[in-house]
Amino acid sequence: MRSHEFRSPADAAAGDASGVLDDFPLHPGIPELPRQTHAAVEAETGEAIRPESGPAAAPLSSRWTAAAADAALVLLLTAAAILAARSATGRTPSVSGLAWAGAFLVFLSFFAVVPALVLFGKTVGMALADLSVRSDAGAAGIDAAAASRRWAGTLATGVSAGLPLIWTSADAQAPTPADRFSGRALTVD
Repeated sequence: MRSHEFRSPADAAAGDASGVLDDFPLHPGIPELPRQTHAAVEAETGEAIRPESGPAAAPLSSRWTAAAADAALVLLLTAAAILAARSATGRTPSVSGLAWAGAFLVFLSFFAVVPALVLFGKTVGMALADLSVRSDAGAAGIDAAAASRRWAGTLATGVSAGLPLIWTSADAQAPTPADRFSGRALTVD
């Protein structure tokens, strides 16, 4: 392959690596062994070589760990806001005040999850559990719409007490509701 020839990333992933490193020999002057391409190996063995399908989906135990850490962070910040309001006013929150605190909890969870997924591809809990979500290009971070759908899927799973996870627990590779809504699966780093 010469430098003026076009080679798409799909061709590179398919395995034809001939000529890729010709411009940068590892040991100048020493002849290199001939490289075998996937096509040559397939011709010799008669078996098709499939490229790896990518990282496996994260197990539910890691997902629970990440969700618990994220929930603890949001609950801690909400409790701090309630305590700050109590110390400023000197009164305990009323029932309507607790309803506002619940709305603040949902609001805070959205802003604890979505910007973190957009910027870094992981939340605080996902970082503790070594999980991430990646874009189609494999870069850390996803677009805001997919991150919002992932948050909504996680919230729906929490509101339903985790019932949709029954189908996921039967098959480790089955997507969770958050995976389905966002179109992106959590993977282990």
